[in-house]
Amino acid sequence: MAQILQGQAIAFFAFDIGYEVSLDKVGSLLASLPVKPLSRKKKTPNYLQYSYAPHTVYVGEKYIGLDTKAQIYATIFDFGAVSISYRWPLTQNGRGVELAELPVISKTLFDSALEPDAKAQVETLMKRIHPAIVKPDLSSMVEDYFVFVLEKLDVPFSAQAVLEQHRSILAQTLRFDTEPLSVEQQEEALAKPISYYERDMVLIDWNAAVIYDQDYVDTINVLELLNVELLEARYIDGQLDKRIRDYDGLLETRTRFLIPFYSPYRSVIRELAELRIESSLMAERVENALKLIGDLYLARVHLAASERFNMHEWDKAISRKLDIIGNLYQLLTDRLSTSQAQTLELIIILLILIEILMGIFSR
Repeated sequence: MAQILQGQAIAFFAFDIGYEVSLDKVGSLLASLPVKPLSRKKKTPNYLQYSYAPHTVYVGEKYIGLDTKAQIYATIFDFGAVSISYRWPLTQNGRGVELAELPVISKTLFDSALEPDAKAQVETLMKRIHPAIVKPDLSSMVEDYFVFVLEKLDVPFSAQAVLEQHRSILAQTLRFDTEPLSVEQQEEALAKPISYYERDMVLIDWNAAVIYDQDYVDTINVLELLNVELLEARYIDGQLDKRIRDYDGLLETRTRFLIPFYSPYRSVIRELAELRIESSLMAERVENALKLIGDLYLARVHLAASERFNMHEWDKAISRKLDIIGNLYQLLTDRLSTSQAQTLELIIILLILIEILMGIFSR
């Protein structure tokens, strides 16, 4: 059985902390570094980079999840999100780990109580960077993702050899299971391997990925960003759901206007307009956080992860709910215009009637 001489296990936890974060202010409040631009190793053009490079903060290290210390980092994104990452070396007492032990490590991490600790880390971080956050508010939503990096094995296998000889172990790792999976489950988990060179490979599943590569940093950054994008999609969808429920039944309420230009819907109409604009802008900022164009390596990684995360379905759901918000806004404004027109017509009729009566009684 192959042995992992060098590697690491990584757990990402994404949180929404507010509407926006000023990364310039973050740099003045604590020691942080912008995430490095994407490398040129895989022929990535210069213009395929972050729109606004997120800042990474080293939080510290602690024993959590596994028997080895985890290094903890926080990545702060300008669109109001933070990703807490835990990183464990895949070694024991300075010695490599058997590849066969990877499913046990995977399941142990998945079953560990990492989320409460990650939330505590975010709460502490928010206090430190509070002046840099616009509309600070820690959402209860959290999105996790696990990555297992195999930097170096004791035998220099090709990616194809690793996949063929260790299919069961790799599939179990991706599915956090210590029992051998069926052929069908293995095929599904390992459906779309991505490689650039003969000795590198990325396997992406719905909640975990395995990277067999010594040059893995860019791939990890893309997966971390996708996990944050998924969180933001869920957050926007949840906010739209909540507001739609709040306005449920509003159209069934009949209001007669007696005062011209008075609108009991004024605040609702304003809120609906602001909600549409804010949701659209947030979705646009998240989607454009990283520019990846064309059938390049990282673009393929991004596309494969997006498909696994069902990002297209989330985008469709958000678009549909924004349409509902838009229709509700239009219906309310139409009702307001009609009601005010009817009120003005009634006033005109009353004025004409008063004029006629005054003419009759003045004779």
